[in-house]
Amino acid sequence: MSPRGVLAWLYRPGPITGLALLVGWFAIYFSYRDSWTGVALALATTLGAYVAIKRGRALGQLRRTKMAAAIAAAAARNRELDLLRRLGSILLSVRSSKELLDEVVQLAGNLLQTQGSAILLVVEEGRFLKLVAGSGLLRAATDSLLPVDRSLAGWTVQNDQSLISDDMGKDPRNFPVEMLPSNLERGMCVPLRSSGVVIGAACAYNRIDGRPFDEHDVALLGALSEQVAVGLDRATMLEDTRRNERELAEKNRELVRVTKLKDEFLANMSHELRTPLNAIIGFSDLLLMPESGVLDEQQRDFLESIARNGRHLLGLINNVLDLSKIEAGRMTVHLTRLDLRDAIQGAVTDTTSLRSAKRQSVSIEVGEDLLIIVADHIRVRQILFNLLSNASKFTPEDGTVSLSAIRTPVPLPVPAERAGEKSRLVSRDAVWVSIRDSGIGIRPEDMGKLFQVFSQVDSSASRQQQGTGLGLALCKQFVEMHGGTIGAESIFGGGSTFWFILPIEGPIRQPG
Repeated sequence: MSPRGVLAWLYRPGPITGLALLVGWFAIYFSYRDSWTGVALALATTLGAYVAIKRGRALGQLRRTKMAAAIAAAAARNRELDLLRRLGSILLSVRSSKELLDEVVQLAGNLLQTQGSAILLVVEEGRFLKLVAGSGLLRAATDSLLPVDRSLAGWTVQNDQSLISDDMGKDPRNFPVEMLPSNLERGMCVPLRSSGVVIGAACAYNRIDGRPFDEHDVALLGALSEQVAVGLDRATMLEDTRRNERELAEKNRELVRVTKLKDEFLANMSHELRTPLNAIIGFSDLLLMPESGVLDEQQRDFLESIARNGRHLLGLINNVLDLSKIEAGRMTVHLTRLDLRDAIQGAVTDTTSLRSAKRQSVSIEVGEDLLIIVADHIRVRQILFNLLSNASKFTPEDGTVSLSAIRTPVPLPVPAERAGEKSRLVSRDAVWVSIRDSGIGIRPEDMGKLFQVFSQVDSSASRQQQGTGLGLALCKQFVEMHGGTIGAESIFGGGSTFWFILPIEGPIRQPG
């Protein structure tokens, strides 16, 4: 028998009053012919309306549930972003690794809503993990040592992998240790890396809502640990810098103390040495005077040797004291108008005895326009004396020492006008003085040692000569204090030429 039935509209109210929206069909089927009536039609219509209303309410509730879930997820995401932004502020503001780690474990607990979190670092050559910072349940365990092969954190470090444990008591990777709370049920750990090397682990335990940890939680803790590693490197660098600054300050204080002792020693020793030396030199000169009586040749040689070596020793003492003053910043130049020709002649006379002992001759060429310069006559005389003495020392017997001086414009360094600027070269009217010896010369590899304190060129000839290695260093300092420059040229086996340049009008003083 073919079934016949009544079809009723299944509908729900639409957004426009009086208008129904078709959402489906509601059908009633009868198993015999001509069985439906108006009552059956009304019943079918009422049932259809009821089903439509129920369905609409269910859909509305579903939409509200989904919306609430979306809002909650957005709020959670915003909270996570706010906490991660706060982490950025922490990384920039903390000044010690301890402060950083304490802040981070608190933030990790808030971020993941856990009952405890911890950061552990590898110590003792990788055999242990030290719980350097803990929050919540782990706070009391701070500074505890965990065997690296008997903990979830140790497994993470050894395998360089993140992990989640839903039952720590039954997890074969974990062993109960008395330093940690016994009520840790769920945990997760991520590696903590610095420059690609695993240095520890960041861990979280027991979510407050009781649910298990998931991959999203691992990703959050992983992002936090990456930032922690960067911040830890920065904090460690700051700590090292501050420690180095403290050590440097302490060394500077010690250096000041030692320098003061050195200055006091030099002052005392100079007095103790100069007093007898002056007596020795003075009495030697007195005995050499004709008024003191007739001396035989041997007696005169002895007295001249005493006087010569006494003056040499006095010069060495003066050099040491001058260097000490320069290093302490107490050396100044007293500028006056100086006839350079007189200074040259005086230095040549002062070094006569050195050349006479080796039967050396001296050649002097001074330009006719070489007149007056602005300089410290004592220091210029000292420069000339040191260079002439050096030339005589390295010139063999019967050799020649040559001195020339000319006036010429030369580019010379001028102090910067303002702080932070570099000095510049300016062409200035100057005198160029050169002193040449006919000695063994200087090897190319030894040229860089010239003008360095306590440095002497390393050749067999120089090792046989006396000297402290201060003369050239002092010459450089004195020349530069006048705004000039100094240098040397040499061919090994062909002698050496030392030269210096001084501005005619003296040094240009730096403003202020």
